[in-house]
Formats: sequence, C-alpha cells, structure tokens
Amino acid sequence: MALADRAGPGSSGLRIGTLNLRNTTDRWRGRRHLVVAQLAAIRPDVIGLQELRRWPNQAEWITRRLNQSLRAEPPYRYHSTAKTGLWGLWEGITVLTCLPILARGWLDLDGEHRVANWVRVQLPGGAVIEVYNTHLSSRDQALRDRQARLIVDHVAARGDLPTLLVGDLNAGPTSSTLGLLGERFRSAHALVHGDEPDRTWPTPLRRGVGTTSVIDYVLVDDHVEVADAWLSFDHASPTDPTLIASDHFGIMATVTVRPQ
Repeated sequence: MALADRAGPGSSGLRIGTLNLRNTTDRWRGRRHLVVAQLAAIRPDVIGLQELRRWPNQAEWITRRLNQSLRAEPPYRYHSTAKTGLWGLWEGITVLTCLPILARGWLDLDGEHRVANWVRVQLPGGAVIEVYNTHLSSRDQALRDRQARLIVDHVAARGDLPTLLVGDLNAGPTSSTLGLLGERFRSAHALVHGDEPDRTWPTPLRRGVGTTSVIDYVLVDDHVEVADAWLSFDHASPTDPTLIASDHFGIMATVTVRPQ
C-alpha cells in the first residue's frame, strides 16, 4: 500500500508513530533521504525516534529537512533527551511533533544510560494528550522490567491524561516487560489486527544479524481509541532493495481521544 494511502494529510485522527533510526551507521548518507521522504509522506502528528546521534545533531537535521520539504505551518519541532552519563555525548532519543507543546520532560531509567522523554501536546480540538518515547535495555530482561515499572509509575503519578507510549522496547509481545506495561497500555497494532506484525527488526538493511523480532510498539491507554495501525518506513530505495530507512521498521497508528 502506498504511503499516502495510510492516514495521509487531511485524514481524521492523530497520527502517532515510532522509529529506531540506527544513528549514523549503515549507510546513513544514503538512507537519510528515505527517512525524510517517508516522514513527509506520512506526516505524523507525533513520532518518537530512538538512537539519534548527538553530534552531528540528527534530530536537528531531520527536522530542518522535513520542514523544508513540507513548507508546512505549523512547522515540526523536536524535544531531544541525551542518554545519561558519557553516553549522552554520543546518542539520545527525540520526540518530533507539529502540535503545540504545552509541557515536556524526561525520566532517567536507571540502567544502561537509558531514558524516556515525553511531551504534552494540544490537539486541534483542544484536547490534551501526553506521548512518551523510550528505548529500553537491550541486554537485561530484569532491567527492562524495572524500566517499564518506572515508566508506568511515572505516568500514573502525573494524573489521568490520555497517554501513549512509543519506542523500541527490546521486548517481545509475550515478555514480562510487555506484561508490566499492559497494566496501563495496549498495543495499537494488536488492537486493530489481533496481533503484532511479523517483525519490526531487522530490515534488509542488516541481513543475517539474528532472529527476526517484534520489539517496536505504539501503546495506548484506555482514553485512546485506535482507528488504524500499520508497519511503516518499509519502502526501499528504487535502485537498491537493501537500502531501507533503518534496520528497524517503524510502527504508525491513527488514534482519537475518547471524550472525557
């Protein structure tokens, strides 16, 4: 299905997504234009991006190129959070949005230099929603579970606003991590299709790197209704089928906020 066939400009609902960008490794100079072109085609209202290089500033480059491509008003803005410790000089995560940002913040996930960040945005009709973005531990299941608990507890302490969580969770659909997050959130893709996609990692960009996995999600709470969800950033270069936007596929969803 063509990109524009899914939640294109002018369609109803809020377009929410996630993509792990694989920083500047694996032919970034070739695939960066695929990232911008597919972002411009999807035009997400909010998207969480993971594994962005801090120097050079990938978030700034992507945002500037996307705004130049779309010439849209309002323009996209980004909220970046560096990893903790010395890793923060190297890499971080970003929320990119074209919606008004009412508040923003971040959360130290207390292990492997991991963080979550969030924005509170205002929708065109005046409703407010918070979107959390994260990249959980890649090596330690117990740590991932503790990080999931930190996020759930943080969200609960902030009140009863409609909330979404997006990101690379490094955890499968039946994992204890998803079980913990399931206390508050549900997978948008599973709600629409009854299951997760076949895989979100790896893509043809990195063939032969291991067993295929579903580790990327858009999760919604009970205040949010999901109209559609789909695999994204899956269009290869027309001249090279192994040149994909990232080593992860993205997940996108169209959602609405239920009346309070």
